[in-house]
Amino acid sequence: MVAEHDPAARSARGDTTEPTAAGDRRRSVLTVVMATSVALGALVGAARWFGTGSRRFAFVAAWAPMTWLGTVSRVAPPRLPERMHRLRRFEQDGARLYELAGVRLVKMALRRGPIAVFNPRLHLPSDPTPARVAELDRQMRIAEASHTICFAATLGGAGVALATGRRSTARWMAAWNVLFNAYPVMLQRYNRALLARRFDEGVDAPPAGV
Repeated sequence: MVAEHDPAARSARGDTTEPTAAGDRRRSVLTVVMATSVALGALVGAARWFGTGSRRFAFVAAWAPMTWLGTVSRVAPPRLPERMHRLRRFEQDGARLYELAGVRLVKMALRRGPIAVFNPRLHLPSDPTPARVAELDRQMRIAEASHTICFAATLGGAGVALATGRRSTARWMAAWNVLFNAYPVMLQRYNRALLARRFDEGVDAPPAGV
């Protein structure tokens, strides 16, 4: 009898599950390592070239964590407690507040601008079956969680800058944080509310937590 762990035997049976899983793990680890290296390198480089009290450093300090977690989330999706994803009544009833805040303009820019290539999974499928709608809702939650975590981290960084006397850096980090993270969070919640209203009847209803 050929041992079950024999790669040749698995190949003969067409069983490639274990090697494929191992390859996926290696790619995931490599993605995390590379993303972390690039983000840390950008922060260190910005601190040395621009100084930690500069506006350009503030930009990098807000941008690097967002791009890092956005990349890592593809292989290790972040999670938040379900209660944080639950849509509130004002969001379910039209999210007029989000529209007044300019979310529709942000949505238009993300759909038509070059940034759209970074969010290929956040579009309504041409054939919106219940499974595909549910997957879209899941991807929106991942994006919402990523930006929520980045918002908190960047806000903490701005607080440290303020406490250490770098007021300009703190102000600019807070401003970039609103653009890079607060608006994307609002946009995902706005979109999830629209998705829930559109597919709120019958088997098409996605698990939007409403």
